[in-house]
Amino acid sequence: MPTTSLSLADRQIFPDFFPEDLIAQARLRQLGRGEGLFKMGESVRHVIFVLQGQLKAVRTDPEGTECVMLRAGKGEFFAESSLITMSYACDGVAMKPTRVALLPVDAVQDAMASQGPFAGAMFGLIAAQARKQCSRQERLRLKKARDRIVHYLACETAPGQHVELKVPMKEWACELGLEPETLYRTLADLQSESCLERDGRRLRLVPRATEPTT
Repeated sequence: MPTTSLSLADRQIFPDFFPEDLIAQARLRQLGRGEGLFKMGESVRHVIFVLQGQLKAVRTDPEGTECVMLRAGKGEFFAESSLITMSYACDGVAMKPTRVALLPVDAVQDAMASQGPFAGAMFGLIAAQARKQCSRQERLRLKKARDRIVHYLACETAPGQHVELKVPMKEWACELGLEPETLYRTLADLQSESCLERDGRRLRLVPRATEPTT
């Protein structure tokens, strides 16, 4: 598929610590919903950064059931293990119309080997994304919409603090595996029960009152 250079707006989505000379080497790739970015077994040539949309890494079991290994959205690297492997261990597929930046894997590896601060920042970011992936997979196993929302808010901030969503509510609903209507209804229920404070995309779980001791 053809690729193009990144716009200034695209470049600004990268983490602040990412070197400009690496970003300058990135190429833009656009994907439609359900379109594949790579196949299991293909040689790794790029480090993938999501500019818009959402990707999933999947395998298919012998019975034909799709198993989602991880997901990545705007501002996240995808299939980060590509930095240390020669081929992909899964299929990369767009869950919705998606735009990604493709960075030459050799260039990123060279920069990490020669620039200590950049390597440290990348390892820290990858570790944070790994934690987020674990929380995401655990959350999607929860059956109730309420439980998924509370789990997200509890995992993304310290008790009593606010979460400032960086994506529209419809995209958050997709992240939670919910229909937008279900998300809005459940948020309203949580507010009516005084379990949640909400101001637009700013949300906070209300700590439960402590029972008085006698």
